[in-house]
Amino acid sequence: MTEKFLRNISIIYLALPNFLFYFYWVNIPIAILGTVTLSYLILKDSLGKDYSLEIVLNAGHLVSIIVFSLFLTLVSGICGLAFQNVDYWAHNVKFYELMSYDWPLRFDEAVISYYFGYYVVPGFVFKMTGEISEIVIFIWTWIGLLLGVCWLYLVLNKKLILVWVVLCIGDFPRLLKALFSLFSVNLYSFEDFGIEIWSNFENLLWVPNQIIPTLLIGGMMGYALKKRQQLDLLVLPVALSFWWAVFPTFISGLLVGGLVFRSWILFPGEQKWSRIVNKSLLPFLVCAPVLIFFLSHKASPLSGFVWTFRDATSNFIVEYVVNIGLNVIIFFSLYSLYKRAKLPGFDSIPAYFIFVLIVTLPLYRMGEVNDLLFRGAMPLLLLIGMYLLYPLSISSGYDFFLMVRKKPVMMALIILLFSSSIICLERVFRAAVHNPIIAGTVLNKHGFEPIPYDRYNNVYEVLQMKWSQKGADQYSGDTNSYYEKYIAPQR
Repeated sequence: MTEKFLRNISIIYLALPNFLFYFYWVNIPIAILGTVTLSYLILKDSLGKDYSLEIVLNAGHLVSIIVFSLFLTLVSGICGLAFQNVDYWAHNVKFYELMSYDWPLRFDEAVISYYFGYYVVPGFVFKMTGEISEIVIFIWTWIGLLLGVCWLYLVLNKKLILVWVVLCIGDFPRLLKALFSLFSVNLYSFEDFGIEIWSNFENLLWVPNQIIPTLLIGGMMGYALKKRQQLDLLVLPVALSFWWAVFPTFISGLLVGGLVFRSWILFPGEQKWSRIVNKSLLPFLVCAPVLIFFLSHKASPLSGFVWTFRDATSNFIVEYVVNIGLNVIIFFSLYSLYKRAKLPGFDSIPAYFIFVLIVTLPLYRMGEVNDLLFRGAMPLLLLIGMYLLYPLSISSGYDFFLMVRKKPVMMALIILLFSSSIICLERVFRAAVHNPIIAGTVLNKHGFEPIPYDRYNNVYEVLQMKWSQKGADQYSGDTNSYYEKYIAPQR
């Protein structure tokens, strides 16, 4: 596989749901304009010379990636092949709803304002055939994870074990809390929403729809940093990802936008208007209808500074220090030691930007379960993981050990970084026990029942029954919104 082919297929994969958005979710004039512009951008991108025709992945590499991404797909819970978290009630009903009803989906005349990107391609197939095919869901998910893993694999110099570790980074506080719980010690009181970050592997088990664009954006950004490419190459994949996942894409957009704007300010003489239009302005315009669609909610998402939702300030401080502070201390201390030791790495400015976002993001709540933090931190953990693991990837593990063995602090921090994998391995064990094959055996005498697709009629009912009325209302559209007046297709 060439560098160029990987870029092209990744962009096409992200773009397919966007074409369906333009076909079904907007009126004819906007659909024509959006489809033509998106097609132009994809063609322009595919003909560009920013990515080479050099083969970067041979057959052996691809076999390893295929097997690893197959493993991720199996343990994710998709298609009921392993343990499924409660979020699968919502995932599954979306496939059923997309198959059964006209697009855009509505409830009581109001549009359901949700990020359907992951679901619409399988949903389109189901609508054409009249039945849900789990093979389609599985293959679609597998391809997305495979493409994301390809990028991480290239960034980390084809060390698959480091790809695994970067997916697990961020779970050390959860491991620490689990160890304390063995002695019946709670570090803080758990409240109605958490101030914590989960690894990308943990998020895979909850939101496979959001992990795929996160892997693609994060992987492409890591690759751009490694190859010292212009970061405006990331604007298009970020724009295409808004239809897939709001919060990871929003945070990725902040990061990419800030860095691109910085390059415009620092190097004004190197900027060409034609490139600014094609690489930045047009991609933004392509995703604008999606953003307007998201703003059509009847009720604003639950939001505000975290301390306005907490009565006990001391509990909030402890929760922040344990879940955010410990991670930041490990990440920043290890990164600083790398810099002092002059180990090879990427541009330091994006790293500092990432640290600032990790520290400040938990201070503001958005969404009933604090989705802005839980999902928005996903690309940040992925990127900081690549920063911290890249020096390990340039040599063998033994050679790196010889280099750092006289640096006990660095060695200890690396061990803490790797320890997050313990939580992920426990999740793998859970998936290995809770699945249709093991159900009814000695390992799992209680059996296993996959979550159905058609138990509820629509996602509004699922959110209402399984979560709360507020959870359902936050995705209900306003019939008088700008989207309904000027963007929606005629009814």
